[in-house]
Amino acid sequence: MSSSNKKTKKNKTVKNKKIQGDIDFEKSGWKHITVYGEPYDRGYAHGNLLSEDLKRVLTVLPFMVDEHFKISFKKYMDDCNKHIYNIVKKKCPEIYSELRGIVAGARKKGVNVTLRFLIAWNSFLSLYSFYKDGGSERCSAFIATGEATEKGDIVMAHNTHSDFLTGQLLNIVMTIKPANGNIFKMQTSAGFVASSSDWFLCENGIVGCETTIAHINFKPKFGLPYFCRIRKLMQYANNLDDCIDIMSKDSAGDYSCSWLYGNTNDGEIMVHEIGKNIQNVKRMNNGVIYGMNSALSFEIRNLETTDTDHSNLSTSLGSRSHRLDYLLNQKHYGKINLSIAKEIIADHYDTKENRIHKSARGICKHSEIDDMYNFTPYGATDGKVVNSDLAKTLNFHGRFGSSCGRAFSITSYVKKHPEHKKWLPVLDDYKPYGWVKL
Repeated sequence: MSSSNKKTKKNKTVKNKKIQGDIDFEKSGWKHITVYGEPYDRGYAHGNLLSEDLKRVLTVLPFMVDEHFKISFKKYMDDCNKHIYNIVKKKCPEIYSELRGIVAGARKKGVNVTLRFLIAWNSFLSLYSFYKDGGSERCSAFIATGEATEKGDIVMAHNTHSDFLTGQLLNIVMTIKPANGNIFKMQTSAGFVASSSDWFLCENGIVGCETTIAHINFKPKFGLPYFCRIRKLMQYANNLDDCIDIMSKDSAGDYSCSWLYGNTNDGEIMVHEIGKNIQNVKRMNNGVIYGMNSALSFEIRNLETTDTDHSNLSTSLGSRSHRLDYLLNQKHYGKINLSIAKEIIADHYDTKENRIHKSARGICKHSEIDDMYNFTPYGATDGKVVNSDLAKTLNFHGRFGSSCGRAFSITSYVKKHPEHKKWLPVLDDYKPYGWVKL
């Protein structure tokens, strides 16, 4: 067969390719899609169904690189190609194939995304501490079980802390039904093969989320990127031991986190903190574990971070740590349920001011109105809660646009803070959405 005939046949195949997925619904700021099948096929469905969303990613990523890292986009792409691309290609063939499918599906809709761009997009958080000293402060979360909850089941809650632009992209709820492995649902963004906000539920009863470990004192190695490891966990982990093994193996030291997991089959919960050389694991069937960007492990905090904020009530980390401890281990212990979880994840108590008001020190973080963070458009950009009953049906409750229902106008914001006018062309308004079942 001639090369021209081969090309024609290939193009004909793509032209008539069945989309193995669907957009299930769009409501209250969220978009829910389902994809299924072999890696390339579900990737193709992903890229095809979310092609319009990927258009925005093409604009957003260069902006984010400049805003967060202060480097050229060319350097960022070159570093990804040098340190990460070949690792994904060689060590993660399933993920690599899925990414190739996303590219093909998006291009079918006229969106000219490349494979190297997608890997660079998925690598953004893996490279965060490579470019920025200290890592990042992202998210408030907790998981509770047994005597701590109203029904003795697992209750998990999480809100994403990010710049508002990144947060607006994390409105995708994706159910993946792979040909091999577990069915799972995750909060994600167009082009991501993992979650990025790190919120997921698996058909086998495993649930998980995380908060970052801030103030790290090391630069990451380049082993298996975090997004590859957590994606493998969602699809293939069958118990909490698997979670530890998968996240530990060939860890790159990138994106150090306090991972919170639960097994709704037996009610066990766990924290798995991953630094560079030190890890911390704690498991229980009664109690609460929470995360607020300060390592729970004294050893990690002392040896692998410069964190002095853990007990400092004037800081975001210290304030949230104190407040979460009070709400979870005193005020609501033994009564924690979905309603209380929603209240906690939307809490605005400021321990420095000793009052409730919006600031960067609240569990529901608002850096955009706090001079401590130079009024940067950053903070809580969603809220999610789940219990064992919901998890068994792969459902959770979510609130897009901050866990407190904040309304945000970019034009009003820039008028008040003209020093941040660069956000005006790229950032949209946040509407005051309510909680919905997803």
